Amino acid sequence: MTDLLLESWFVVTEDHVRTRFEAELAREIARGHALANLSGSIIAKRDDCDDVLVALSDGRVAVVHLSWSGRREADPRWPRTVIYDSLDDWRMSLDRL
Repeated sequence: MTDLLLESWFVVTEDHVRTRFEAELAREIARGHALANLSGSIIAKRDDCDDVLVALSDGRVAVVHLSWSGRREADPRWPRTVIYDSLDDWRMSLDRL
C-alpha cells in the first residue's frame, strides 16, 4: 500500500497510534454522519493536516478530517468526510489534484 500514497500521507503501522485516531473518530461521529453505523480501520494519516484514511468494512475508503474536539460533533457534516468506492478510486482522486 505504501506505493499508493503520496508523500504527504503515511501508513499508520503502530497500533497505539491507530487506536488513538480511531478513538477520536468514534467520539466525533454524530448520528446521521456518513460513517455512523459503519466500521472501519484507520490505515493512513496525512502529515500536513488532520486527515486520516479509513478502510471501511465494505471495501470503500473514507478521508476524514478529524476536528480533535474530543466530543461528538453537533452537526453530522463534521468531521468532514469524503467516501470513495475503493482505494484505487481514492488514489485516482489524488492524481487529479
